[in-house]
Amino acid sequence: MEDLLFSEFPGTGSQTWKDLILKDLKGASYDKVQWETEEGFSIEPYYRAEDLEALDLPTLQRKEKGWLITDPIYQNQSITLANEEAKSLEKKGADALLFYSHEEAGNRFGIPLPGPDDLQRLFSGLDLKKTPVILSLANRTPDFAKEIRSFAKEAKQILTDYDPLGSALLCGEMGGSEEKIKSNLATLVSSGSERFICIHSYYLRESGSTITQELAYSLAWAVEYLNILIESGAKPSVAAGSVWFWTGIGSDYFTEIAKFRSLRVLWAKILDAFEPGLGEKSPAQIHASTTEWNFTAYDPYVNMLRGTTAAMSAVIGGADSVTVHPFDKVYNDSNEFGVRIARNSQLLLRHESHLDKVDDPSSGSYYLESLTHKLCEVSWTEFQSVEKDGGFYKSLLDGKIQSKIESSEKKKREAVSSRKQTLLGTNQYPLASERHSDLQDSIGKSNDRINAPVQTKFKRLNYLRLSWDFDRLRFATDVHFEKTKSVPKVFLLTIGNLGMRKARAAFSSNYIGCLGYTIQDNLGFDSIEEGIQAAKNFKADMVVLCSSDEEYIELIPAFCEGMKKNLPNVWRVLAGFPKDLISKSESEGIEDFIHLKRNVIEFMEKAQKKLGVL
Repeated sequence: MEDLLFSEFPGTGSQTWKDLILKDLKGASYDKVQWETEEGFSIEPYYRAEDLEALDLPTLQRKEKGWLITDPIYQNQSITLANEEAKSLEKKGADALLFYSHEEAGNRFGIPLPGPDDLQRLFSGLDLKKTPVILSLANRTPDFAKEIRSFAKEAKQILTDYDPLGSALLCGEMGGSEEKIKSNLATLVSSGSERFICIHSYYLRESGSTITQELAYSLAWAVEYLNILIESGAKPSVAAGSVWFWTGIGSDYFTEIAKFRSLRVLWAKILDAFEPGLGEKSPAQIHASTTEWNFTAYDPYVNMLRGTTAAMSAVIGGADSVTVHPFDKVYNDSNEFGVRIARNSQLLLRHESHLDKVDDPSSGSYYLESLTHKLCEVSWTEFQSVEKDGGFYKSLLDGKIQSKIESSEKKKREAVSSRKQTLLGTNQYPLASERHSDLQDSIGKSNDRINAPVQTKFKRLNYLRLSWDFDRLRFATDVHFEKTKSVPKVFLLTIGNLGMRKARAAFSSNYIGCLGYTIQDNLGFDSIEEGIQAAKNFKADMVVLCSSDEEYIELIPAFCEGMKKNLPNVWRVLAGFPKDLISKSESEGIEDFIHLKRNVIEFMEKAQKKLGVL
């Protein structure tokens, strides 16, 4: 039937498609329709079956199709309340439970779990044969291992997250001497339904790493643990079954899908090097959680969309379990609405999109197969580089990995502050009237992290969300509002060419709106004098002149003269950056310029100080 149908239509070669694209480009370079990834390779505008002919398409090794909807429990009041919450989540659609209980240097996060005996109360009444559990204990894991093993005998699966190398990245210290760490790891080998040793690669994504960096370094990280376990006497199969991956999920939708597929391919390749056939016998155990890196405090409902698309990436890519954090987690520890929406996003993917019905939903996609192959190539090269440098531990000690991630982070922050990358509601299309007095605790915790001691054995990652600089500067406006019940006022003096004044007024509203100020746009004035009088009546703190470059030649002198006379203490700003007029504008009295190439964060810092907010 297929042969009969397609025989009616002539085949179209790739060159024909490319010729059509070039024709539509009307002389522009083909590079215009290619996309450069942060990993450093190009994405083509189209892919065809022939692109896969030279590829060895992977068969992804997994234990089961589908995924586990995993709800987090941060309950910090009592074990009893945490247990009650766990029971209720089982009835609300959760397949697995993620318990947090961290205690370090007198600080506690999550469930107050003093000792191993308290696990009996935490798990009381839970059907562990049916419901897998992730128990995040961090460096306390070895103390709980014996008790966990006793539960694991009758449980479907229990994962805990001992990860001293992850602690080194996050805190600057591993939590013990090298000898003690190796001894702990040796006691945590598993042959049952429990796994104790975790690769927290989401730390990398939370700190601004690229996807290939997360892949390459998580593999080197895991190999470091495998070598320690095997050197302690464990068989490769036992060592492989003791390790699991806790990955992050960002906003790069298709690349994230390919990331999960690549992780399975490369992990199988590594295990086969330890023992032929081990990659198929011991597929990667992957838990994925949405990162806070791209979550925003302002216009937080956009985080619902970010979380949903991230979950889709993980599910389609083949994660075993997925946690979607609440949209308001950036500033709110517990909100039933946020938790419910986060869980429902996954329930929709399962029950309405049926993404659990196939093993590998993206298999055969020309684009995703090609992207998976490319990610594998680039990540494997970086992985080999780490191994040649002496392995993951040595690279951490030397600070090489941290420096590379820091470089990636810097590029991403620059892209956001220059608005080359959009954070909807934060650096583009902000809701200027939005106030967030409940952000104080989050801002304080982030400041504490920034100001934490730097004299540590390992260089720490900069664990701050991408919107941090916007959030802290915008929050200063909220604090100012709480104290004075007012915020700085911005007046847009629009005049001259209709198209240009409207365009520059819209740009100015969007640009300055990032500060949460009150902004007055206008239909346009017939004269500078009329506009300045309106600004005076408005009691403006900043006046932005919006017109065309050609008209600025005549308008700037009149604007500056009128402002100095009538509003001498008001900030004079020009929308645009007319190169030939810059020196003249500044000599006349223009104090600042806002334009596409102006760094938003630099402007926000200057504005908050100049207008008395900071």
